[in-house]
Amino acid sequence: MMEWFYQLPGVNTLDSLESFFSFFGVPCEPERLQRASVLILREFRQRLQDAVPLRNSLESDTDTGWQLARRLLNESYLAVCEHQEASYE
Repeated sequence: MMEWFYQLPGVNTLDSLESFFSFFGVPCEPERLQRASVLILREFRQRLQDAVPLRNSLESDTDTGWQLARRLLNESYLAVCEHQEASYE
């Protein structure tokens, strides 16, 4: 299900959560990233598995997939951080 993600150029070289955020240009707070790294990765993986890029399978343009992955990473980060903030209140 995640084949589209692994076909994005450069993804196979990412080896840390920080490298994913840097690669996709997603802003984050390093302290939050460290505290919630496992939860963010779990959320991101689930969103990647559920996502289906809206493009013709014959297209070679990977920008659509890259944009989708970037959005999903950002959504994962925000969802986990918001949940953690709510639990501290």
